[in-house]
Amino acid sequence: MTARWCRLVLVGVLLTGAAASLPAQTFRSGVDAVSVDVLVTRDGRPVAGLTADDFTLLDNGVEQRIDTLLFDEVPITLLLALDVSGSVGGAGLEQLRAAVRAAGESLRPDDRVGLLTFSDRIRLALEPPSSADRLAAALGRVRAGGATALYDATFTALALREQTVGRMVVLLFSDGDDTASWLDPRDVLDMAQRSDVVVYGVTLDRGGPDTLITRQGRELARQWFTLEPEIFRREFLWWLVGDTGGSLEMSDDLERLRDTFARVVHEFRSRYLLGYSPSGVATDGWHDLEVRVDGGGEVTARRGYLR
Repeated sequence: MTARWCRLVLVGVLLTGAAASLPAQTFRSGVDAVSVDVLVTRDGRPVAGLTADDFTLLDNGVEQRIDTLLFDEVPITLLLALDVSGSVGGAGLEQLRAAVRAAGESLRPDDRVGLLTFSDRIRLALEPPSSADRLAAALGRVRAGGATALYDATFTALALREQTVGRMVVLLFSDGDDTASWLDPRDVLDMAQRSDVVVYGVTLDRGGPDTLITRQGRELARQWFTLEPEIFRREFLWWLVGDTGGSLEMSDDLERLRDTFARVVHEFRSRYLLGYSPSGVATDGWHDLEVRVDGGGEVTARRGYLR
């Protein structure tokens, strides 16, 4: 048994209520097709009405022909992965429940949902893909307490992709750094690079403005993360959302969680899904991705994928 399979079995054991142990993941695509979720914004607002001709997509520096473009046509699966460690108790837990309800209310009838909670243990409160009307009952069973197994929970959320179809977004909430995981964060990031899941992070423990200096500092720290992940563990969520094409919302106000969770669902719904068949590049290994859009605007997409 390989090290990866040992870790997967371990996460399966940690799960409470899971139907089965979880399989290893590969980047989801057809034999000759790759799909990339892309968000285009101008002045902070999503841009609608674009066509395939408005985009330029490079795979390992080679321009690719975009075969398909979907916008708002594909039902989504929202997996909520929530830190319910001891620091998220009392009023904080109630506000977190309200935020989850807001996210559920933002879904459409054909969308699906799942609920994963974690402290020092991982619990699958609602197995995806489930109907959103089951979310309220699952929330009522959520309790807070314990330490924070952020890496283990992230790995489990990504592995649950195999149970879903269509597009999947993980909304990952945590109020602090990992303190209890068995898994190596580098293996978790490797999993993210092999997955087509988009991860949005929400955290209450990343204060300070997002300035050019702080961004440069994060890039420098990322160079050292693979060597000293414990020292630079605060970079984990930044790296995770960057690798998957999501974003990280930072706030010190629990009362804003409701609006934040609903906005994540709306923003994911506003993304384009570009499909192409890789040409002129190797089929395996790491693939750098670069997506540009005509007419200006900020483009958010995964930085690459691993096959």
